[in-house]
Amino acid sequence: MVTAAPPQPRFFYGWVIVAVTWLANFTTAGTNPLVFSVFIAPMTADLGLSKAELVLGITFRMIAGGVFAPFLGRIVDRYGARWPGVVAGTIAAICLAGLSVAPEIARFLNETLSLRSLLGEIPTVVVLYALFTLSGFSGFSIIGGNTLTIVPPANWFIVKRGRAIAISSAGQLLGSAVFALVALRLINGIGWRETWVLFGVIAFLGVVPMYALFMRRRPEDMGLRPDGATEPPAAPAAPVAGAPVQHEERDYTTREAVRTPVFWANFASTTLLMFAISPFLLFRPQYWTEIGFSADLISLGLFIDPFMFAAANMLMGVYAERVPIRYLGVLGGVFRTVGILPLTLGMTWPGSVIVHNLVWGIGSGTTSVFQTMMIPEYFGRTHQGSIRGMMTLAMVVISSLGGPVGGYMLDNGMSFQLFWWLILAAVVIASTSFFFQKPPRPMRVHPAAPEPVEAAR
Repeated sequence: MVTAAPPQPRFFYGWVIVAVTWLANFTTAGTNPLVFSVFIAPMTADLGLSKAELVLGITFRMIAGGVFAPFLGRIVDRYGARWPGVVAGTIAAICLAGLSVAPEIARFLNETLSLRSLLGEIPTVVVLYALFTLSGFSGFSIIGGNTLTIVPPANWFIVKRGRAIAISSAGQLLGSAVFALVALRLINGIGWRETWVLFGVIAFLGVVPMYALFMRRRPEDMGLRPDGATEPPAAPAAPVAGAPVQHEERDYTTREAVRTPVFWANFASTTLLMFAISPFLLFRPQYWTEIGFSADLISLGLFIDPFMFAAANMLMGVYAERVPIRYLGVLGGVFRTVGILPLTLGMTWPGSVIVHNLVWGIGSGTTSVFQTMMIPEYFGRTHQGSIRGMMTLAMVVISSLGGPVGGYMLDNGMSFQLFWWLILAAVVIASTSFFFQKPPRPMRVHPAAPEPVEAAR
């Protein structure tokens, strides 16, 4: 008698994890540099700061996120993202809202607590830097390596990991588009301070209750298997053209991963990209304003960019299940190179804003698939949080200089055209290197994930 295989569950809980991380990505989009770029002009004018001074806050945020990333990664690997997400969501919300009252906080510290006599006058900019730094300790947004939103879906999926991470990441991308567009309108309507408060409330509501109620560490903790499978994955067979790539779980420890050449190649190329793209995103709106484009046109462009990012990310996330993911890193670089040409060539045709954001968004979404999938695909699920945190530490600390360096160069007379050409060169170099970043040779294979930790449930 042949025993029937157990029935496939109608619904896999991993998709709840994807939904929770999508919402977290969407509602914390206010922490992203793209959205912050909309606040640069009103905040510098109101607070009497230069662009370089204000953008330096992003640097402090990035450094804090990078320094804390290895610790957060180990915590998420061991205990899951549930309670770390609750704490991080609260911190992010408080910091976003706190930006609105930075001068009042400085006055409170100087006068009410009488810190002026001990530390000297505490200026508003120092309070801003403190809030930026504290917000960096959350694992949300690219500044923190997206540890709290990439690791959970990557743990719950292997075969469908590409589409799961792509769907989750789409929340951040669509959130950036919506928040940038809304911020432009709200700043002109109710002011930049009130807009920050609103973004803080949204971040709290979108993260804290959802992570507390629904987040779980791994499918094994609930008696399930990745992708909702009923049997352990079979050994990979010979590849067939056009068929999905067959995945073999290869779990590297952090120490093993950092000994592989591909780890350092990816670290170098991604650091270069982040260093170049951070000031690019920050100063695009100012450039378009200076050459005479309307606020409505700029708003439309800022909406199109992340929207196309999200669309390309989801499409390529599915396609990544059928091709080596490094090809997508290269393809994204081609789109980005073409997309930046309207700026490097100094085009003043209004439609160039639309063309740029369409093509640049597609390139960014395509490259992102490789960047987010590289660690779990190359190094496995078990230690991906620690590995991602280790890479994020050095990568973010170095690349955090991009914003203030860019602001300094522009403040001291560099033309925007030369600035854009330098960024284009960095994109070409980094994207070309992705082609050579092949998976490392397997060091050891673990047939199953480690035993669940009770605290993660």
